[in-house]
Amino acid sequence: MEHAETLREVDRLKDALLASVSHDLRTPLTTIKGVARELHDAPDVHAVYERALLIEEQADRLNRLVTDLLDTARLDAGTIPFDLSPNAAEDVLGALENQFAGRADRHRIKLRVDGAEILLGQFDFVQTLRVLTNLVENALKYAPVDTPVSVRAFARANRLVFEVTDHGPGIPAQLRDRLFEPFARIESASPDAGSAGLGLSIAQRLVQAQGGTIVYHPAPGGGAQFSFDVPLVSSILQ
Repeated sequence: MEHAETLREVDRLKDALLASVSHDLRTPLTTIKGVARELHDAPDVHAVYERALLIEEQADRLNRLVTDLLDTARLDAGTIPFDLSPNAAEDVLGALENQFAGRADRHRIKLRVDGAEILLGQFDFVQTLRVLTNLVENALKYAPVDTPVSVRAFARANRLVFEVTDHGPGIPAQLRDRLFEPFARIESASPDAGSAGLGLSIAQRLVQAQGGTIVYHPAPGGGAQFSFDVPLVSSILQ
């Protein structure tokens, strides 16, 4: 019985993978092909520049999809290395700020570390930065363009907590139980939102591999709030 259930789950994931990949590869490829064709008839240099940017954007979208698929396979195989060492919360938030420095919507991201102490956690710097980047990307994608995305770090008991809050539509109640499953999507989102539904699944597994948990709560006043924790090493008064 257990073996049969495992096979059904494998089949479900395979079908979800094929459906997701077929759509998420086809959409940017169609866009790239159409824009490339338009370049032949572009009226001026400015029009060529705009179309080149669109091609670059769609190529980045394909790269994110491939990266997510490869990382899912690497997590399944246990081949992603983790360097669990003491790191400061302030440093990882600074690196997060740099990740979005060249973007037009960078002004929406509000970062803070609560308290007067330097908070040190035991975590992999690169993978934790990736989790935060994923959560902020999702928040910027789904929340209204005139609303902020707040990222804060704080100590709670013996844990260092990172929290990302937006003021968008939040997560529908019917999706919350399977929010971290591979290929889960918000049904009200645009089909061209650029996500294969792997980001939160990967984020959860990266957090769990570091001895932490990630959870979702509706944000106070409306919106989405994701938080995850890692072991707290110490808090040093500045």
